[in-house]
Amino acid sequence: MLPGAALGVLVGFASLRLAGPYFAIATLATAEILRLVAANWIELTRGPLGVIVPRPRIGLLDGIGLSFAQYYLMICIVALAAVLLLVHRLTRSPYGRAWTVLRDQQKLAESVGISPLRYRIFAIALSGGIAALAGALLVPKVLVLSPDMFALTLSATGLLAAILGGKGTLFGPVLGGVIFAVVPELLRFIDAYRLAVFAFVLLLLVRLKPGGLASLLPRRATAVPASEEDAGEPRSECGGGNLVVNDLSKRFGGLSAVSGVSFEVNRNEILGIIGPNGAGKTTCLSLISGFLEPTAGAVSIGAATLGAASHEVASQGLVRTFQHTTICPGVTAFENVLIGTHLLLPETAAAAVFGTPAFHAREKRRAAWARRCIDVVGLGARTGEIAGTMAYGEQRMLSIAVALAARPNFLLLDEPAAGLNHSEALQLAGLLKRLRADGTTIVIIDHNLRMMMSLCDRLVVLHHGRLLAQGDPVAIRNQPDVIAAYLGQKHQIREPNYAPA
Repeated sequence: MLPGAALGVLVGFASLRLAGPYFAIATLATAEILRLVAANWIELTRGPLGVIVPRPRIGLLDGIGLSFAQYYLMICIVALAAVLLLVHRLTRSPYGRAWTVLRDQQKLAESVGISPLRYRIFAIALSGGIAALAGALLVPKVLVLSPDMFALTLSATGLLAAILGGKGTLFGPVLGGVIFAVVPELLRFIDAYRLAVFAFVLLLLVRLKPGGLASLLPRRATAVPASEEDAGEPRSECGGGNLVVNDLSKRFGGLSAVSGVSFEVNRNEILGIIGPNGAGKTTCLSLISGFLEPTAGAVSIGAATLGAASHEVASQGLVRTFQHTTICPGVTAFENVLIGTHLLLPETAAAAVFGTPAFHAREKRRAAWARRCIDVVGLGARTGEIAGTMAYGEQRMLSIAVALAARPNFLLLDEPAAGLNHSEALQLAGLLKRLRADGTTIVIIDHNLRMMMSLCDRLVVLHHGRLLAQGDPVAIRNQPDVIAAYLGQKHQIREPNYAPA
């Protein structure tokens, strides 16, 4: 298994930036390259002639009267059960949640502190080890190993079996593999047309059920703890100090998106960043949160400069949301929020696999904290709903709950009120005021100026990527440069009451 895991690590590094069908194509190409190498390495593999392997025997099992076929089948069943148990326990842990969010929403994963490099490579290495185990079990059955056995069609069959059974599920690939092994044999009575008929049935099933056959089975959701259960209030390890943005700049070729922006975010305040479309607000937020690398300047919390990678920034207590709703649509609202608890209580793969009491205690605390966060945003009654079926306003609130689950000291919100009606905007404003009262510092970008003027303690105005003004909302509203650049001449804003109900 170790050589397969090592190869998985190499493939993981080589394909780090690939996802979806492109990653599948990369793995198929890797398999074909290895087959060609084996076919042409005559000294080692004898090329097309293959290597003849003597059938292994187990004297103890032979001695009790078992035939080779009997104990070979038993060994295969035990190996399959062990692999399924291993994968099941990992998928029901922070490792499985990390794999889910990296598959569905990599930006969300990075924003809550999940390292794409670490978890993708671990997943691919694990897959390589399992594939190596399967190859080792194949040897006693075929006895003659030829490179032609591992042609592209074999890898494609494995991929199609996973898609047919249900990708991202535990038993889906097993079900798909059984179907690929049995159905073509059942169709032998139509002789030459059997593969064509099987291909048609496969395409029809994938078209009607994109989630695979596993989607027909009842889904087991993560247990949701009671609201009153103690969460233990895990906290970010980020030290004290204000968030300082110093001379931040970003150029894309000849275009200057952000130029020399400096401001400071005080603890326990709500700071708003406003400006017309194209002013550089989201780019500035991406620079602060580590999703873009600055051309010049730095961001720090107190004396500590923030890390270069977004997941490192999250581990330092700064978490963000995004303009567009960023959630995992195929899992429940509670499971989405549980993803956000990744950094709170570090976990080891060994503890997850062996199911230690300490692991279960940490999972209980993570679940209780996730429940508390989802209650805070007002979605306590929707914990078991599939996130993709929730209303748009609820999905926006769910995104905030996921960010809160990481227990940030600084929460960066990118247009959280976009698409919300007046009532939902009132609820959002009330939530943000309660979060500030609880000690969370908030930086918010939004085009709802009435809400921003009422909600924010201070405003920073950007225009053409430069800092135009900063100060309290009353001063900003009456500043001539801001009026000319953003609000329009002599535009007055009536401030509605955005106090929480």
